[in-house]
Amino acid sequence: MRPVQIESIHSKTPIAYLPWGAIEYHGKHNPIGLDSTKALNMTVDLAKITGGLVFPTVHLAANLIKSYPGVDFPKHSIEFSEKLIRNICEEYFEQLVLQEFKIIVLLCGHAGEPHLDILKTVAKAFNQKYPDKYFWAFAEFEVIPKELLIANHSALGETSLQLYYAPETVNLEALPKDRIISLEQDAVSGSDPRLATSAHGEKIVKSYIKNASKFMEALIQKYL
Repeated sequence: MRPVQIESIHSKTPIAYLPWGAIEYHGKHNPIGLDSTKALNMTVDLAKITGGLVFPTVHLAANLIKSYPGVDFPKHSIEFSEKLIRNICEEYFEQLVLQEFKIIVLLCGHAGEPHLDILKTVAKAFNQKYPDKYFWAFAEFEVIPKELLIANHSALGETSLQLYYAPETVNLEALPKDRIISLEQDAVSGSDPRLATSAHGEKIVKSYIKNASKFMEALIQKYL
């Protein structure tokens, strides 16, 4: 967007959306950038309702499957240190403060720990530092009923979301048909991704939009 376009939106709704993804192996059936695709599209969906500006995706994450104990998937993941993740988050937030945003929303597409907790801890510290603003760092499953979505890695939930947002990037045929899906063999943690559908992904997105937009409405009333 050009500056005049950005300033027009900022003057009405000074909300910054920061999608935070990862470059991480998601099995043979999903793309490496699943977390980034998910975070970007879900922030765009929410911004369409609340207003605000969506920033380019941050493709940096710690605590990837590459270093997860008991598995061996060394390729296709670019992993960064926890210290760097904290520093980058802090600097992003400081820069967004300087740009006079009032609400900063960080949607984390990667739920590895303590990666997610680091981002949430930084947000908490900035809420104390700047009480006239609000920093919300969260993962999508935190605002969705557990019967619809839980934290997972390339399983039913994430695969359904990818099928909804970018079906051409998913190949369910790459999954084995004659055995149980596992983390050790398939890089899948959670419910069977062979049951994933775009329709299920749409249900997840609708629930997310409904619940996240309610929380955003309360923030807008208080901070804008």
